[in-house]
Amino acid sequence: MAATDTAVPRTSIFRSLLGVLTNPRAVFQQHLMHVPASVCLIISGLAFGMFYLQTGLDVFEGDWRGIVYPLAMGALGLAVGTAGVGLLAAIAWALSQPFGGVHPIGWAVRAFGLAYAPALIYSGLGLIANVLLGWNTSLAFGVTGVLWALGPMIVAIREMNGQRTGVSVVIATVCGALMLALWAIVVR
Repeated sequence: MAATDTAVPRTSIFRSLLGVLTNPRAVFQQHLMHVPASVCLIISGLAFGMFYLQTGLDVFEGDWRGIVYPLAMGALGLAVGTAGVGLLAAIAWALSQPFGGVHPIGWAVRAFGLAYAPALIYSGLGLIANVLLGWNTSLAFGVTGVLWALGPMIVAIREMNGQRTGVSVVIATVCGALMLALWAIVVR
């Protein structure tokens, strides 16, 4: 097998990232397996990293000796967005199995990582507004991005459990609540 046979086309990753915003079902059905799981977790990792960094910057007092806190928050967000989202995908996958789950766990990890594409965009815009305008943005942009990710997450869970909408909404609500509760605990 030639090296080009295994290479992932760059357009499929970009198309998948933008497609999650407009038509997540098509992305999950047609393009998801063309995007490596590591790329999907990088997307969610960056989204949460910027979200947690915004939180750290929101409470940052301007003393550059205290810059460690925002940077530590960003690193924690990166960990939550990669390992936490991977674990969350595994939990959702396990909960979907009794309802006719047909996808492997790797599919679930890819789908959950990519579902946070809206959070990546919101967090990026929030970080820009925080740094350039001095706004406190973790609630307005970070939390909003995580909430916008629930739509693609519901679609992914529906794909995992045989198109059962009610079950998908419940599982996605639990998953979203866990991610926001973790953030709220860390912020305290």
